[in-house]
Amino acid sequence: MREGLLALALVTACGAPPEGSHEEAPASVESPIPESDLPVVHLTERAVERLALETGTVSRVAVPAVRRVGGEVIIPPGRVLTVSAPVAGVVRAAADITPGAAVHEGQELLRLVPLAPVDRDTRARASREVEVARATLAAAEARLTRTEALAAERAGSRRAIEEATAARDTARADVDVAQARARAMRSAPLLSDVSMTVGSPVDGIVRAVSVGTGQAVAASAPLLEIVAVANLWVRVPVGSGDVHRVDGERDADVVSLDATSEVAPSRGRVVAGPPTAAPLAGTVDRYYALDASSAAFQPGERVLVSLPLRSEEDARGVPLGAVVYDTAGSAWVYTCEGERSFRRARVDVARRHGELAIFERGPPVDTCVVSVGAAEVFGAEFEPGH
Repeated sequence: MREGLLALALVTACGAPPEGSHEEAPASVESPIPESDLPVVHLTERAVERLALETGTVSRVAVPAVRRVGGEVIIPPGRVLTVSAPVAGVVRAAADITPGAAVHEGQELLRLVPLAPVDRDTRARASREVEVARATLAAAEARLTRTEALAAERAGSRRAIEEATAARDTARADVDVAQARARAMRSAPLLSDVSMTVGSPVDGIVRAVSVGTGQAVAASAPLLEIVAVANLWVRVPVGSGDVHRVDGERDADVVSLDATSEVAPSRGRVVAGPPTAAPLAGTVDRYYALDASSAAFQPGERVLVSLPLRSEEDARGVPLGAVVYDTAGSAWVYTCEGERSFRRARVDVARRHGELAIFERGPPVDTCVVSVGAAEVFGAEFEPGH
């Protein structure tokens, strides 16, 4: 019996938690300052006039309900153009074209030296043309000599001399051409003596280059790919439960992930896109075309999209100029604490609606806030550099 009690005591001691462990907090904060105890900024009447401060109130506005989801900037279908070789030839680079380079419509990208037709007797034909041209030149020179001799004896005409001279000059030109073709045949027997310019069909960015300088390509071979990025799209995966709640006839607001409420969003126009979805994620894709502001985005960039719903909601808002941001990115407004006295109050800005900043947490409706000059009051509360 005594041994059993001793064993029970040992088991109980081993399984017990360390003494005092349940009383120790994982963290502690010394001298916490609640936001209600933030300092009050008192301004003189002269300072208020000099800063041209204006006050307003937190207003309740009916705004369209939105669903904020992530989206991806994509290249619209049909905007990837493949530039192909019009004829078989050898590539000559006209400029340093690399993937990612911006090009303009009509800009010269490459030069293509066409390949001449192959003939088993090409070299023999070239030699024959040289000999025929030389023989023709010899006959023309002899004819000119006879014509000049007859004219000297007053047995020929001046016109006959001119015709003989023209025939001799033509024969000389034929000899020069035949010799040039023979030289080209010896150095590059399959290349033509002309080149073709390959230009960009649109304004865009080079996505891929498939050939190199000096490479021989066949007719219709792909040379490079150009992406037209003038008007990009945004692909937005919408949850299956929200597909019918999203208003498919209204534009969406698109902003970058690091944008603040002060940045005006880009407008995304509803467009018909390919029927894509992710069944495992439970989402259906919707597509929006960006306007001219799409130049601020890059293909593949993640963005934040505010999708309009078919319902409206009551929200609180203040003028955009009433919101200031600190170095940590927190948003604040200055509420009125009396005549020319203001206290900082935190707000959680949800989105921008026209010239109003819509917030979810912050002062109640009809609270007096600084609408113009909030940044100056912030500068009065903190030293420069904060």
